[in-house]
Amino acid sequence: MPKNNSCGNGAHQEDTDLLVDTDFIENSVNNDGRIVFSSTGSIQDEENDVLINHSEPVDRYFGVYILFYLLGMATLLPWNFFITANGYWMYKLRDLNTTSSGNTSHLSPLQLGFTSYLCVTSLVPSTVVLVLNAFVGHKFSFKLRIAGGLLGVVLLFTFTTALVELDTDPWQMSFYFITLVSAFFINVVSSIFQGGVCGLAGKFPSGYVNAVISGQALGGIFASLANIVSIAVGASPTQSAFLYFMAADFTLVLSFCLYMALSSTKFFVFYSHCERTPSSQSDPLKASDLVEDQEDEALIVDTGISYRRIIVQIWPYLFSITLVYIVTLSLFPAVSVLIRSASYDQGFIWNDVYFTPVACFLLMSIGDYIGRTSTGIIPMPSNVKMWTCILSVMRLAFIPLMIMCNAQPRFHLPVLIPNDAGFVLVMALFAFSNGYLSVIPFAQAPRCVDKKDQETASSLMAAGLGIGLAVGGALSSVIVRIL
Repeated sequence: MPKNNSCGNGAHQEDTDLLVDTDFIENSVNNDGRIVFSSTGSIQDEENDVLINHSEPVDRYFGVYILFYLLGMATLLPWNFFITANGYWMYKLRDLNTTSSGNTSHLSPLQLGFTSYLCVTSLVPSTVVLVLNAFVGHKFSFKLRIAGGLLGVVLLFTFTTALVELDTDPWQMSFYFITLVSAFFINVVSSIFQGGVCGLAGKFPSGYVNAVISGQALGGIFASLANIVSIAVGASPTQSAFLYFMAADFTLVLSFCLYMALSSTKFFVFYSHCERTPSSQSDPLKASDLVEDQEDEALIVDTGISYRRIIVQIWPYLFSITLVYIVTLSLFPAVSVLIRSASYDQGFIWNDVYFTPVACFLLMSIGDYIGRTSTGIIPMPSNVKMWTCILSVMRLAFIPLMIMCNAQPRFHLPVLIPNDAGFVLVMALFAFSNGYLSVIPFAQAPRCVDKKDQETASSLMAAGLGIGLAVGGALSSVIVRIL
């Protein structure tokens, strides 16, 4: 499992040895994984109630690593399942006065604008919550944010699943607005959950941050494959969607149970409470649990957070992650879902049924996952900050490229990339670059600040991602209208 790397600001830490700076407060960890704060200028012995443990707890069977992978999947699972179930939404919002439910030349106004409105109603509240989490999230315990947020997602997504089996044709417009309102609240609680997971992962070794980020991409693959399987079984759109959403419900419940089971392990507690101060009753560990003897010269560490200083230290990565997701959400899924095969509506099942689920959603998820996992293979340049900024700006070229593809219907701009191979190539590069440039900023930003600021740095990165999602989602509706 990857080890913690030193921060760019000079705060170095060995893998097995505890370094003590006699000019500052040193942190000592006893055999129970509890932290003792001492004001002395040297390492004291056990008689002074300061115990040093030179070995860190072990992640048995990589259980916590697997947990972060699963939590990464769960953070974006509702969003992935919402946008991937395109056939279900097209059926529910079809023009009831015609027999066609998905032909691009007969899309109803509800069908045409649904994906764009879904992006806006989902991503704007998500952004607000992620930004608030960056500034006030540390005042609430991880268990409240993660377990509480995940439980809220489970309950709300179960409500969405229940709507599948209802005949909504008599109240189609009401169903349209209920779905958007449901997406709004799902993303509010999901963002609370996501902010907690990102902040928590920033306190663990960098490999666990990568697990969360890779898990998010794996969740997209899972959603895409579940959608394809639900189509392949040949059931009706509502029956397929019901099985599809039930798979998401099961995964969310599994994530909740696994978190509750592993959050009390020694390895989890050691990192989740490292460098934290028992200044609030909401902290899972109280002051009495952290300090062996109240009569010692124990100090309360100043918990004041300098957001300006942290932003200055991580701004290249913050800029990069924001721009990456502005580009991504301005095109995917609102524009990419409208792109059709050159042989669409000619009687071929691949072109008519499977082109969008495979060439759009599955390709995006697989390419994104490969991009995220390739960061450990592709050598990093010496100036990582400049590298990520340049690549992020270069991704702006995907906006005109995607617009040139065969997105239908269109009324203003010509199609300059009509063939399927051209779109697949653009989509593959688009997906890979999104994944690659998602990992580097999130993995590098916490390493540029002091350990006590790593949670805040990760939360600020999540806020930047949320801003990118919201701005990109708003731009997507503009792009759809100028096609």
